[in-house]
Amino acid sequence: MIRTVTIALLCSTAASAALAGNADPAPAEPVVYTPPPVVKPFWEGGYVGAQLGYAYGEFDLGGSFDNDSVIGGLTAGYLWSLGNNWYLGPEFQYDWADVSITDPGTGQSASFDSMARLKLIAGYEMGNGLLYGSLGYAYSDFDGVGNFFNDSGDSYVVGLGYDWRVGENWTVGAEYMYHSFDSIGNGGGDVDVNTIHIKTSYRF
Repeated sequence: MIRTVTIALLCSTAASAALAGNADPAPAEPVVYTPPPVVKPFWEGGYVGAQLGYAYGEFDLGGSFDNDSVIGGLTAGYLWSLGNNWYLGPEFQYDWADVSITDPGTGQSASFDSMARLKLIAGYEMGNGLLYGSLGYAYSDFDGVGNFFNDSGDSYVVGLGYDWRVGENWTVGAEYMYHSFDSIGNGGGDVDVNTIHIKTSYRF
């Protein structure tokens, strides 16, 4: 009896092992590769902002007159990353001003009221900031009476600035620019304008 039970158990174990060896393995789970997200450099992309500052005008209109004013306006631009922390792109600025001068001999006056600039910005990322230079074209309106001018003029503009990141999308900064308007009006007067701005921008 014991022999018969032992033989039956051995046969059952052998059959189970045979069936287990013939079973198909469970299919492996597919491996899906997820690439890491592309992180855009902070300084790359479009931006809009505003600026407020100080303008100093040197008017050479037969006589020399100097005056200054508050100046302020709006900015929009775009920067592309060139790699190795370098950035390049266009920027447009428009400023309102009220730089007025008066000839003490005649009482006649002239004023510099507004300015538009289209510049090329080249910058280098330094830590949490961007140091940049600018070069471009400036256009301005000048109003005057009598022997003074009533005209518009254009100029080159050169500048130097620094922007500092203060939030996820916000920056603040400062910028100095020099403009030289030549041959203004019938008298061929010259006007040099120096500006310094405090700026804030929102970057997309």
